Order: sequence, then structure tokens, then C-alpha cells
Amino acid sequence: MDQITRCHQMLFETIKKYTPLSDAVITELLKTIPLETYKKGTVILKQGDKLNYSYYLVLCCVRQFLCNEDGKESTVDFYTDEQSINMFSYADDQGNALYSLSCLEDCIMVSCPESLSSNLENVEPEFRNMLNIFFQRQFIDLQMNLAKFKLLSPEQRFVDLITHRPELMEKVPQHILANYLDITPETFSRFKKKLL
Repeated sequence: MDQITRCHQMLFETIKKYTPLSDAVITELLKTIPLETYKKGTVILKQGDKLNYSYYLVLCCVRQFLCNEDGKESTVDFYTDEQSINMFSYADDQGNALYSLSCLEDCIMVSCPESLSSNLENVEPEFRNMLNIFFQRQFIDLQMNLAKFKLLSPEQRFVDLITHRPELMEKVPQHILANYLDITPETFSRFKKKLL
């Protein structure tokens, strides 16, 4: 099975899980949802850009990060298979992105236009519920990650990462994971040797 076929199957299962639509309706609907592919290293959104889309990451890994005035990058989060990326929650008062998104692997996504995300009353009830679930889940995940980050020591954050998000160890370069955990690459290596 090629990746596009696999992604359509994954989307089919997701829509079936979160909506009462029949298999036939979902199959027809999938014909109208374009899948977009992005190469590893592609920056799909830059901090400060006008927000036009949110995304549903079907396959692979995207990094969310920001830069300070000196150009220093700070990793905020990672999105992996079958996660929504609602960027409109991360906009300033003018609708510009507070963060950047870059592909850490070749990615396959669905783009969700701003008009759809911000105007859910024009969306079919089944999809409105599904989008609300995705947006709520992203917000809850963000809050939990932030709370954990503030409460845990660096070593505990490392343990939490390998316990709850082990896929990131294979998908994300070590120096980026160290940045995410707010530790040096050397400390990351030390924890890795000690704990793995």
C-alpha cells in the first residue's frame, strides 16, 4: 500500500470514529479532501506570517517553534501522525502566526482554510463536532505539556518524553529534542546513556 492510499485509509478511519456518517458518504467525501505532501525541511508556516490555514497531519512529524529577536529558536511542541494543528489558537491580534512550523520528515497533511476554522456554524454538524474535538484535544494537550514542563526537573522531563512520546526519539534530531526539553545536547546525551 502506497503512502497516499494509507493516508486515505487513516482519514477514513478517523472520520468514521468521530462522525455517524456511512462508509459510502465517507468514501465520497474523501474524494474532495486534497492531501498535500511536504518534503523534510519544508517550513510550512513562518512566525509573523498571516494565518490562512490550520492543518491535520495525517502522517509524519512537524515541529512548532519560535525565534527571539536574536534568532535563537525555541521548540514549543511536536505534532505526529493523526494530530490536528490549529494555528488560529496561536495568532496575535492582527492574525499573524506566533510560531513557525517545519517538517522533520516528509509529511502528508490536509489544509483547513481559516474561513472553515473560524466559522464552524457553516460546517456540517458532524464535522463541526469532529473539529471541536480536535481543537479541544490540542488545547488540553498544550496545557498538560506546559504544566508538566513547569513542574518537572530536566531529568523528569526526559523520562516523561521517552515514556509518553517515544516516537519522537526516532523522528526528531537529538539537538532539537534537547531544545524542546530546555537542556543542552550534552545533558540530553547523558540522560540518554543513563536512562536508556
